[in-house]
Amino acid sequence: MLGRGEHATYLASDVPALLPYTRDVIRMRDGEIARLQEDSVELMDLSGRPHAAEIERITWDTDSAEKGGYPHFMLKEIHEQPRALRETIAGRVSEIDGDVRLTLAMSDEEMHSLERVSIIACGTSYHAGLLAKYLFTRAAGLPVDVEVASEFQHLSVRPKSLLLGITQSGETADTLLALKKAKTCGVRSLAITNVVGSTVTELVDGTIYTRCGPEIGVAATKTFTSQLVALILVAVRLGRARGHLTPDQARKMLIELSKLPGLVQRVLEKRDQIKEIAETYAGAATYFFIGRDYLYPIALEGALKMKEIAYIPSEGYAGGELKHGPLALITERTPVVALATCGKKIQSNIKEVRARGAEVIAISTEGDPDIGKVASVVIELPETRPVFSAVLCTVVVQLLAYYTASKLGLAIDKPRNLAKCVTVE
Repeated sequence: MLGRGEHATYLASDVPALLPYTRDVIRMRDGEIARLQEDSVELMDLSGRPHAAEIERITWDTDSAEKGGYPHFMLKEIHEQPRALRETIAGRVSEIDGDVRLTLAMSDEEMHSLERVSIIACGTSYHAGLLAKYLFTRAAGLPVDVEVASEFQHLSVRPKSLLLGITQSGETADTLLALKKAKTCGVRSLAITNVVGSTVTELVDGTIYTRCGPEIGVAATKTFTSQLVALILVAVRLGRARGHLTPDQARKMLIELSKLPGLVQRVLEKRDQIKEIAETYAGAATYFFIGRDYLYPIALEGALKMKEIAYIPSEGYAGGELKHGPLALITERTPVVALATCGKKIQSNIKEVRARGAEVIAISTEGDPDIGKVASVVIELPETRPVFSAVLCTVVVQLLAYYTASKLGLAIDKPRNLAKCVTVE
């Protein structure tokens, strides 16, 4: 990323770093070389042939790249999620028709003929893809493969597939490389990203922008929940095109989706309770997160957040997998976060770890009469359909990790050894 200022030029990995100096930026492409001088920028390819430099004017409100009174960008961005989700939804939903307006670069006939969806992503975006596996299968009747992008490079793409790349920055090197390989197979491709004009948009047939504004903190928060909402919209569109969702089924789902930002706001109002819990267990040597169904990917995301910013070794598991090995690591007072808003089956897993002396932090639905009997502490969330409950649980695990790291006095926005935009393989 290059910046053009008055009597100065700049080089950075992302736009926010340039904003204090200039709002005129140039996005470099793969294989380009830049020669920077005080008053000029020259672009060329590897053979020295000149390229035109296209200057883009950044129109963000400057407050978007400032903390706005919050102690950290991460906490600010967690609290921006109600607005971010509204932006992701805005103009894309027709509750009357029970359908979604998205530019997928595919006709209904092409969507109907799909036989598979292949999702590639890294890190937090990979967890979004795992949730989409459950969602697309149920809403659109499509089998789904989800692969870590760095491993996908060595796998073949099946015919009649939709290839979906998820990357918040649009510049994730492993995801871009996998998409380039897949293009040679002739399948349709789609990207979900937050950055307009990023490299990924040049590699795919269609792009869905999450539109949630700049995210400065290294640990993804609002970009992740916005990815989940974007995937819900894609699932509804595929489901309608394939006849797997009736207009009435889709309409009910979309009406509930429109209420999701308000439910997220209600979860944010529980921050004091979550902070108290986080500070109680901040000295833990390890953390476990367990969930089933839609909440299994959120358990993985919760563990990743705790590792990223609190530096506490953490594991996320499907509830049913505990008995296949991980129980050996449960000791007296080990904190286990049980995501328990999607059915009663997780309660048997809670009993398993409690019997080994674990402290269980249960995230449940308001009014659950049983969870308090088996958990050490309960965080109650508004009732909604299971896939939307996954978004609400995400906000809780984000706050839990944030307040743990805050109690430990760590560099929350810039965790060690990590970068916001991962442009290396």
